[in-house]
Formats: sequence, structure tokens, C-alpha cells
Amino acid sequence: MSVRLRDLFLAPADGAPARRVAERVVPATVGVLGPPREGAIAAASVALATMGARRARCAVICRWDGREAAPRPGLASISARRLADRLERRGVQAAARGRLVTVGLAAEPAEARAAVERLLVAVEETPLVVLVAGPRPPALDPLLATLDRLVVVTALDAPPGLGDLALDEAAALGRSVARIDLPDTPLGSLVASTGRPFSPGLRAAATAALGGDRDG
Repeated sequence: MSVRLRDLFLAPADGAPARRVAERVVPATVGVLGPPREGAIAAASVALATMGARRARCAVICRWDGREAAPRPGLASISARRLADRLERRGVQAAARGRLVTVGLAAEPAEARAAVERLLVAVEETPLVVLVAGPRPPALDPLLATLDRLVVVTALDAPPGLGDLALDEAAALGRSVARIDLPDTPLGSLVASTGRPFSPGLRAAATAALGGDRDG
């Protein structure tokens, strides 16, 4: 049984610590929690960094924001376009941009969770990021608790202490957690919209988050 399938269907042992080191040195599945704009930038940056570290040809971002909007395609790599086409044939709303494939999730959290669980099997070892862009519904918590790492991002103008509070809430899910501090650069939106790694600052921030700054 693969690690992904085991984590989806087997509950952790009783008494497991609330915070654990991710099972992989470089996580293959990552949850990104944050507001819509910053979340989109962080998710794209983390997906690209994960893809590079794992030497994958593309990565998948599953976006949940409480709305049901189909993702828009753009100029894409051959690998990303092929994966998006394969997912579309399976009835998944997917679109490729750059080296990333974005999947639009249903507004209903339980339905969105089930879709991601199916995708984890369908994409095999392709890195996958689950973006929760907005307040986190409890129905998504069991899914997030199966991912290798959770990354928290806050708005650039967020009040002091909000980032630490968000980290504590994410850590309660029992996975390795980290915070990504986005550099104040206009390239962030470009990375999110094109699926290409234009910003060295964002790449460095995402790589640091994948390494983790707050484990077990």
C-alpha cells in the first residue's frame, strides 16, 4: 500500500504527538492556508519549489475558496497540459498554466475533500498542493491532516501575532507546519498567474517553508 493511500485510510496511532516531522524530507503533498491573494502566490511558489526539489515535470494545485469557478488555461508545458487533459477526461475541472495544473474544487467542503482524495491517487507521485484560500472549514481538516506539510501565509498587512496564531491552529491538525513570508514584490502575482518561477525571492521563501521552521 502506498504512503498516500495508507495515510488516507488508516488513522494515526493513539497518543501520536500533535506536531510531527513530515514523513518525507521533501514533501510531496502540501496544504497552503491563507487569504485568497497571498494564498494563490504562496501555493504557486510552493508547488514550483516542490516540483523542482523532487525533479518532477509539473505539479498540481487544488484550490478551495468556497466558490465553484473553473480554472482558466494558459501557456503551459507539455507535461502540465497532458496531465490537465488526463484529469479532464476523468471529469475533473483542470487547467494548465506554465508548469502547474490547477484544479477548481467544489464549494461544498465534503465534496471538495472527496475530489482531492481521488486526485491523490490519480496523480500518483506528481507533487500536489491543496490551497485553502479563506477561512478553513472543519470538513477539510481530515484531508489536511493527511498531507506531508502545512504552510501558513498571512496578508502583508496582517496585524502582529496573527501568523503565530495561524501556525498554532494549523499545528493542531497534527502535521509538520511552517510559515511562508512573502516578499513584497509585484512578481508574486505573475508567478501565480503564469505557473512559472520568475521570482528568486519567492523561490527562496517557498524552499525555506518546505524545509520547515516549526516541527514536532
